[in-house]
Amino acid sequence: MQKKELYRRGEYYLAFDFKNDGTPRSKNLYIFWYDRSAGRLRSRSTGTASALEGKERLDKLYDEQVSDCKFCPTCGQSFAGYRSPFVAEAIGEYLQATNYKAAEPRLEHILNYLEAKSLESTRADDVDNHFINGFRMWAASIPIISPKGLARPRTSGTIEGSVRQLRAAINFAFKARKLPHVADFEVKSANEVSRPPWFRAVETQLVQMFRYALVLDHPDTATDKELTKWRREREELLNFLRLSIATWARPDAIFDFSTAPERDQWQSHVGYINLNPKGRAQTKKYRPLIPASRQMVALLDANEGPFIKVKSVRTAFRQMVATLKFPDDGQSGMKLIRRSVSTLLRPILDDNGQWHQGRMMMGHVKPNESDKYATPYHPKYMSHALAATEALIDRIEGAAPGAFS
Repeated sequence: MQKKELYRRGEYYLAFDFKNDGTPRSKNLYIFWYDRSAGRLRSRSTGTASALEGKERLDKLYDEQVSDCKFCPTCGQSFAGYRSPFVAEAIGEYLQATNYKAAEPRLEHILNYLEAKSLESTRADDVDNHFINGFRMWAASIPIISPKGLARPRTSGTIEGSVRQLRAAINFAFKARKLPHVADFEVKSANEVSRPPWFRAVETQLVQMFRYALVLDHPDTATDKELTKWRREREELLNFLRLSIATWARPDAIFDFSTAPERDQWQSHVGYINLNPKGRAQTKKYRPLIPASRQMVALLDANEGPFIKVKSVRTAFRQMVATLKFPDDGQSGMKLIRRSVSTLLRPILDDNGQWHQGRMMMGHVKPNESDKYATPYHPKYMSHALAATEALIDRIEGAAPGAFS
């Protein structure tokens, strides 16, 4: 649809953007220009519906593109010696600064795309919706190969996880004053790209997981050497299962947990687990302070450093899921324990009118300022959620001796 120009400077012009049916795409004005190197029309939102403010932002963008002068979005002053980092540079600096373990494999897909399409010279401020859509199409054509060499389609949720992580990397560059604006592309919400998994493990299936990790149900023909090898290989999987049941936590928080004193995550003198290590800023995925189940105290006291000693147990977890014949196709991922425990224990907490404690365990309810002063370390803090968790652990231990001992 023909756009009505409100202001023009060179090849850059200001206008509202409309869909083919004549309805506006946004209430804000957009800057449009023809990118000769890419051979297409590009656009960028001004973030305002004001023609006066839109004109100012077009002027800044024009100066940035033509004279290579970039401006601080806060004070309006130009950045001296500005050079937008390459996408790969922005990713590298972000990965060095973050301790989010899922970031590296997600951003590896972006780097693979840059290499596959010979886009290594792409700079961070050139990443727009056109670039992102190209990545989505490419990623959808690249299957995921299992350790056994089996191929399965890459889901939209997995692809969008990479897009979301790229936005975080570019926004990190902005905060480091290496870019004049935040990421300028759309990220689809989780509801747009995936449906929540329906599968939840029942209690007997949780027991099966522990019996698998403990190698309790092995073939009669297995040799002592084979049993020793299997137990060693599954030791870290066992620790993952233990901490996941006891804390209801997200997998990234489990992998990040350490009893090292400088991390201040295992507070043995009061019996509390802080899922957020000292010095780490909380994010939208809040990591709570929770009471430790009595069955975990001895295990945590005996541990030194990271509770999970390897980078990931994803392969071991997948092998367990396949062996136990749990549903596949995204139903039995690493968050299965978190989903299953909360589903199993919610009716118990609901009966006591205490489901809010379950939501606190999951980090879905954040403490307010009063809670920070008066609630933590109180004997009744999360007491109902703790009691329900400990009872579940007792039943698992009874059916799978050694699960928590």
